[in-house]
Amino acid sequence: MELEFAKKVLLVYDNLDVLDQVNRVFENESKNIEVVSASSSSKALKILEKEDFDAIVSEYHISKMGGIELLKKVRKEKEIEIPFILFTGEKEQEIFLKALEDGANRVLHKGEDIKLACKTLNQALKQEISHYEREQELERLRNDKINSNIRIFDM
Repeated sequence: MELEFAKKVLLVYDNLDVLDQVNRVFENESKNIEVVSASSSSKALKILEKEDFDAIVSEYHISKMGGIELLKKVRKEKEIEIPFILFTGEKEQEIFLKALEDGANRVLHKGEDIKLACKTLNQALKQEISHYEREQELERLRNDKINSNIRIFDM
């Protein structure tokens, strides 16, 4: 599944070595996804105030404000509904369930092979962005239909 246009993804990860690996994999594997990196949740929130993105990918363990706390702020305080993928080395089901309950679109276990994990992440991003765009288009069409059926009469 290829995306029609270039997409912009915010990647939040405080391990700079892994961040660099993920960026390299995306550069090689996905020419149509631009990755903007943030090494902390607070930096990510500042970037989100200035730039628009098609999706957010966050590590679960981030110093000071973890991935689920970032997710909550993005969903509840910022009211940003773009796809949010939690990318984690954790295997505990409670973490997966908590992230999904708090609004994550997907939780991916990265495992030991970062290159394979990034390929899986790449596919997940394409699927989630495409799904989100289709949902937005359907909502727009519904609103257009509703608006076209409403007539205002001046008395």
